[in-house]
Amino acid sequence: MLDMHPPILVSGARTGRLVLAVAGLLASALALAAPRPPPGIARNCPARATLLVEHFIGADCVDCWQVAPPGLGAMPVGPREWSLDWLAPTADDAPMAPGALPEAAERLARVNAELPARVASTPSAFDSVTALSPATAKRRFYVHSSLPHDGYMGVQMHATGVWPAGSTGWIALVELIDPGVRGTQIPRRLVRVLVGPVKLPAGPGARNAVAPLYGLRWPENAHAENLVATAWVEDATGRITQVATDRCADPR
Repeated sequence: MLDMHPPILVSGARTGRLVLAVAGLLASALALAAPRPPPGIARNCPARATLLVEHFIGADCVDCWQVAPPGLGAMPVGPREWSLDWLAPTADDAPMAPGALPEAAERLARVNAELPARVASTPSAFDSVTALSPATAKRRFYVHSSLPHDGYMGVQMHATGVWPAGSTGWIALVELIDPGVRGTQIPRRLVRVLVGPVKLPAGPGARNAVAPLYGLRWPENAHAENLVATAWVEDATGRITQVATDRCADPR
């Protein structure tokens, strides 16, 4: 079972817009010290991924977290696919409540307004598959981060070019969890902290580029050494069209 303690701080869509000046200064210092990725590690992967699989699991459904594919909340992820895992809040005393993220329910509602109620019932899990859009020379989107330090990670998203109206950027800390760890039978990319939305450029040129920088504090129940900065673009309907992370191996 996912063994978690209450988080120190959860940064969400609302709190993310009110980032403290001290966190911004910390992020700046950390980002400047961010090392280059090791050789052979793609900086802005998953460039080759064509599909995104999102696993949504209610905090009361331990079986949904532990189940092996093809169970609900554990849809298989292919070699040219990327994935994100979300733990959605249910009851305050739910077994996995300390690891649940309020923004998970909000993300689920952007996928489909009726889905939060679906996860609130039994079995409380849902899988979503979305086709990712290929990168173009007219638009650039990537993310980079510092090393974890004293409970924080500096994360900066970059976007240039002209994006469709209503496009938004989102920045997250994602914890990589291997099969056999914390009860899961499949690899998980669990979203632990999320900030956004960030409005993307509507015009060309450097003056329209956006590069928001955050000092993100992870929950104390996260394993800092397994956290990676991840960002994505959602279109006006809430569909994720591009994903970027700065420390990963690109799908083959």
